[in-house]
Amino acid sequence: MIYQAIDNNSKLAEKLILEGEIIVYPTDTLYGMGVDATNKKAINKLNQLKGRISPLSIIVNSEKMIKKYIDIKFSFKKDLNKYLPGPFTILLNNFNNMLPEELSQGTNKIGIRIPKSSFILKVVKNMNRPIVTTSVNYHNMKPLNNVDMINKQFNKLSIFAEDINLNSLGSTIIDYTCSPKQVLRQGDGKI
Repeated sequence: MIYQAIDNNSKLAEKLILEGEIIVYPTDTLYGMGVDATNKKAINKLNQLKGRISPLSIIVNSEKMIKKYIDIKFSFKKDLNKYLPGPFTILLNNFNNMLPEELSQGTNKIGIRIPKSSFILKVVKNMNRPIVTTSVNYHNMKPLNNVDMINKQFNKLSIFAEDINLNSLGSTIIDYTCSPKQVLRQGDGKI
């Protein structure tokens, strides 16, 4: 089912996520698939749907939420406002174990996003917990960024749609678990 990504539908998105469902939602880069980042069963369901098991990123809505769930390194803290919110994924160490192991898959790393996308940030804020964010595709396939194509391949998922950049390269991934930090993927975010 396709819904507009508007305030009136944010409660529905929250309800579906809290019930362990997978939703599709817009970000400032690509559409994302998401589940409750604290729900192991939902994370496994998402990995099964995508046909892969690999580390996942989460969307948070604030520095406060990052601090609640992740061990923030000083080297990143000084850059926080430089990259977030925006088209960046920041890899940090996940030492405090507040989130399920299914997210980091033994790497002790977790990707953090705060996209410039009011709909999904409102959902995360109202739930008061992060959600998983991963591209809308099957393993080793190109990410889908067109609502009609997403609906064709993933027609059992609730899709929250809005106009986004159809030519997005995805987020720029910066690894802060090493020194100096490393850019792992150049996406829409300019460094």
